[in-house]
Amino acid sequence: MLFALIASSVYLGMNWYVLYRLFRLFGLGRGGWFYLALALLTLSLISALSLESRFGHYLTGAFFTVAVTWLGLCWMLLWILFVQQVLALLIPAPQRMWAIGVCGLAAGLALYAGINARTITIRREQIPRLPLKVAHLSDIHIGSIGAAALDDIIAKTNALKPDAILITGDLFDNTNPRTRALAARLNGFTAPVVFASGNHETYTGYDHVRQMLAGTRIRWLRNEMLELNGTRIIGVENSYSTELVQSVLDKIPPSPAFTILMNHQPNSFDIAARHRVDLTLSGHVHNGQIWPFNYVVGLIYPYRRGVHENAGSFLNVSTGTGFWGPPLRLGSHSEIVFLEPKS
Repeated sequence: MLFALIASSVYLGMNWYVLYRLFRLFGLGRGGWFYLALALLTLSLISALSLESRFGHYLTGAFFTVAVTWLGLCWMLLWILFVQQVLALLIPAPQRMWAIGVCGLAAGLALYAGINARTITIRREQIPRLPLKVAHLSDIHIGSIGAAALDDIIAKTNALKPDAILITGDLFDNTNPRTRALAARLNGFTAPVVFASGNHETYTGYDHVRQMLAGTRIRWLRNEMLELNGTRIIGVENSYSTELVQSVLDKIPPSPAFTILMNHQPNSFDIAARHRVDLTLSGHVHNGQIWPFNYVVGLIYPYRRGVHENAGSFLNVSTGTGFWGPPLRLGSHSEIVFLEPKS
């Protein structure tokens, strides 16, 4: 409740500033229409999330798409209008010209970001001593993405012919009927699939996640380890602190076998390196998803994307295979990471 209150207050402030600046640029007064638009746009997000999570049919899906698209567009307009307000002090120009420029730029960026979000790239990395070819997926967000996007992810992953597919959390966004139906498509993966939970599995509810995975061949690791073709794979449940990772790794005896840690949050690389984990796989941060939010998440997570090394231990942070909320990516991309042995 506290988080929802804070998030709603922040979103109210974003909408107020964006509408206030747009109304001024177009020469409109802040009358009843202003406050009606402010109320509707602010309430649209929480309403759409609630309805889509519960019902999940085409009407709630359409409403959800509109509401979260506005969320992304509102974020872009926020910084565009701020920059415009500063530039207007230095460059005299008619208000209408500024208004057209602001809206044109926002529309162009939104169009590009929408196409970019649905374009899945393949990032290839070589890891020393890695005995398997691994497809690292993360933050697929079934519920925010639909059947076509999920089928594209599965097809592109299978085309890489990996020995294992490791999914580091945020596989599901909700448990509505449409998401439950899409879960069956996960059987389309041809290689063994191992999964560790993310924060969105916590929101969805572990019992619901277990039910959706029951009809698939996916192995869910919950603070435990399995061996696959001589490789040890450890899956840790999502946690914003590092104590859980420390506790799980403390209980696992050392071994010369190559060890992979699946931890949704990229917050425990130093701990993994001290425990001689060879490779840690994480996601969560989406590299900000929509610029310049990457600078905000960078204040919390120093590792936002790519491969990093610490004393012979490696960390790969995925920017996310799908996306959450706004079907937009600006300054980031949707990716499948293909990890191969270093030749």
